[in-house]
Amino acid sequence: MTDTPIKDRIPAATPAVLVVDDNELVRSLVVGILENAGLTVLAADAGPTAIELVRTGGGSIGCVLQDLSMPGMSGDAVILEMLKLNPDLPIVVYSAEDEVAATLRLTGLKIAGYIQKPFEAEQLVTTIRGLVEAVV
Repeated sequence: MTDTPIKDRIPAATPAVLVVDDNELVRSLVVGILENAGLTVLAADAGPTAIELVRTGGGSIGCVLQDLSMPGMSGDAVILEMLKLNPDLPIVVYSAEDEVAATLRLTGLKIAGYIQKPFEAEQLVTTIRGLVEAVV
């Protein structure tokens, strides 16, 4: 992660994708895939950081890609807090957890999509790009 203040990491022009994953290798891979597809990407390695980015980002975050299984603050708890800040924020969950189990775990939360790990880069980009472009 960078030491740049959170507010200075928020892009001004286009809606960004916020990638939330505690696994540095996975997070870096996902960020690289999305940036190579021409998307603006922010990254957070923990729930509280992601929530702060949503809180301070206003409308500059167009979509969140949230890992479901995270230490400390779980992915579903992070999603709940982000939706309290912005009920219309599209959030895509990605996890190695079975989609049926994840859906049950996320009952009552507004989720824009689910991507099963491992995933194809094309599937990731298509899903995320569609949500970000819908915000513009």
